Amino acid sequence: MPSSSSVSLSATRPRRRVALRAVEVGTAGLRLRAAGFLGLAALCVVSHRLLQALTQSLGMAKAVAEGDLTSRVAVRGSNEAAQLLGALVHMNDRLRDIVHSVRTNSEGVATASAQIASGSADLSQRTERQASALQEAAASMEQLGSTVKTSSDNARQANQLALNASTSWP
Repeated sequence: MPSSSSVSLSATRPRRRVALRAVEVGTAGLRLRAAGFLGLAALCVVSHRLLQALTQSLGMAKAVAEGDLTSRVAVRGSNEAAQLLGALVHMNDRLRDIVHSVRTNSEGVATASAQIASGSADLSQRTERQASALQEAAASMEQLGSTVKTSSDNARQANQLALNASTSWP
């Protein structure tokens, strides 16, 4: 028959194993919970960064839609949301450059148009003066033609009178 100390020792071993197993399961559970909480915390941080980048992207898109090309946003990170925000910032910068270029070119067109209008008005005034001078010259030519005709008629009459006088003179 086994001694009482060996019975108590053999009865204690399974209890110890169960207790150790319970501690292991409890520790594993704690580790699992800790990993879950860390994962949840990381998810919250990533979600916050994503939402922040998307909110900034939305704000910039709305500003561009309203015609405001002056908005500035700092891009942080390299995830898809940050890349989207970076693309919007680049688009905003290019649009600002295009608007500046169009403004500069339209000012140049306005200046050239004003110069053309001034030159056209000057040409119109000179053309009117030339037309007036031409009308005066035409009137003078008509008058000169009339004077030449009168002189020619007078010369013919004088010639006729001279012929008549020479034939009637004995």
